[in-house]
Amino acid sequence: MTALERSGLGRRGPPLASIESLLSFEAKSTPRSEFGVLASDNMGGGNLTRLSDWGRMETVLSVDDFQSLTGERQSEEIFKLLAMLSPFAGEVSNLKGSIDAALGRISELDGRNRLTGNLMKSERSEKDFLPEEENDTDVPMMGNFRDPESPHSATPLLPEIHAPDPFIIQKSRQLNRRVTLNVGGVRHEVMWKMLEQVPRSRLGKLVQASTHEQILGLCDTYSLVDNEYFFDRHPRSFNSILNFYRTGKLHVIDEMCVLAFSDDLEYWKIDEVFLESCCQNKYNTRKEHVIEEMKKEANNIKKEVEEDFGTGKFVKYQICLWDLIEKPHTSMAAKVISVISIAFVVVSTVGMTLNTMPAIQHRDAEGNAIDNPKLALIEAVCISWFTIEYLLRFAGSPQKWEFVKGAMNVIDVLAILPYYVSLFLMGDEEVSLTTTTVAPGPTISPEEEGTSFDDVRRIIQVFRIMRIMRIFKLARHSTGLQSIAFTLKNSYKELGLLMLFLAMGVLIFSSLCYFAEKDEADTGFTSIPASFWWAIITMTTVGYGDISPTTGLGKLIGTGCAISGVLVMA
Repeated sequence: MTALERSGLGRRGPPLASIESLLSFEAKSTPRSEFGVLASDNMGGGNLTRLSDWGRMETVLSVDDFQSLTGERQSEEIFKLLAMLSPFAGEVSNLKGSIDAALGRISELDGRNRLTGNLMKSERSEKDFLPEEENDTDVPMMGNFRDPESPHSATPLLPEIHAPDPFIIQKSRQLNRRVTLNVGGVRHEVMWKMLEQVPRSRLGKLVQASTHEQILGLCDTYSLVDNEYFFDRHPRSFNSILNFYRTGKLHVIDEMCVLAFSDDLEYWKIDEVFLESCCQNKYNTRKEHVIEEMKKEANNIKKEVEEDFGTGKFVKYQICLWDLIEKPHTSMAAKVISVISIAFVVVSTVGMTLNTMPAIQHRDAEGNAIDNPKLALIEAVCISWFTIEYLLRFAGSPQKWEFVKGAMNVIDVLAILPYYVSLFLMGDEEVSLTTTTVAPGPTISPEEEGTSFDDVRRIIQVFRIMRIMRIFKLARHSTGLQSIAFTLKNSYKELGLLMLFLAMGVLIFSSLCYFAEKDEADTGFTSIPASFWWAIITMTTVGYGDISPTTGLGKLIGTGCAISGVLVMA
């Protein structure tokens, strides 16, 4: 073995990322003379082996012969090849410096050409020698033909760097057990085998990628020289992602937006089911809440965007009317109208409540209770305001059918309609009384006449009770009531589950208590439906005491019913 062979094979460099770095290692570690030849290890003899002699001594193997060798033999052949190429390392470095100097010179010339072109163009525009069509033509400058105002340089394109061969990529993976992951500028050094633990994730697929196209499909860019892969993502959540590869446990970052964390999980191709139990419920609750809030905000924005009033003659008046009645935040006048509407709702509700007191009620000729005339007048004024307000809002609405279907508008109708229905029925009652006293006809018994009048009064009473619906008009002006309604709407599943458990408990305990108490004298448990009342007031811990079990078995069942009610309602 010659001194050159000992120089190439006697030293083994550390496993680096690519052939380029290996070349750099051999170029720095192999001593050379000033004439560009490799120095022998036997310094006393002064024997030198020139590159031409080395080329005659060694023969480079083909790729097929190289792949058929063992791992040790492959390493030996690689270092032999590196020893052959090491004299060119200095020349390549000098060539690179020359290219950089040439590019700098080209950039300097390009700046001069741009300045010269601007001066020539200004002179041509002042002298106006050429037509306008010819002024836009290219001007020859320093042998290059281009537009002076073009943002592109006139220098020729640099040679395109081709994608690395899959063999080089695979060899880089074999030489490097570690890899650098650059996420948003923050570098993390990890082991390749650690990323293999989650093969379906983005990083797990990166381990399996063997071509340039597959790697670029998983990361934004990479460098085999630096053994680094870059991901243009925010690095805040990556610590939790990387910890999942290390420990197999995925946790939520509290200070991070839950939707941003969800997007990062989707980007790294990690399913949410891997979240630990301590974070699963918190993550789902926060995500559902944020999504619902975003939907609510999107619906509000959509409603504002979809307000198409058309192009009619009175559109501007319609818009002003709609903003005045429907949007209190648009102007001071709109706020005043909103306050007046709230005041009418409160006054009408208080008047309806006071009208039920016997000390305030009046009596008719037959001794029946009737409304106080002053409170009835206040009621009429309030209903008139509600009617005018509804009609104005209907006239100003951009979409009439959508306005009629609105929940708050239905409540407005239900608050107004009972008053007019009761007036209509009371008018029919007076007409019927007048008709029965004047018009001749078949004789009606007093019992039948009293029954018909009682039915009318009951119908009127039902519609009078519906006037309580006007209290819900406050929800139009109260964000707190709207929040409660929104919460109930979003929690309908949980409320339905609670009612289901309550209904099952009522059915079970009422049936058991009925069969335990039905044979007792003067018992209140006459049937299972009659026992429902006892089961409901017991499970809700109210316990009026109007009905209760008397036997020992019935009391034991009642105890279980009360305890179950506490557990269910809690």
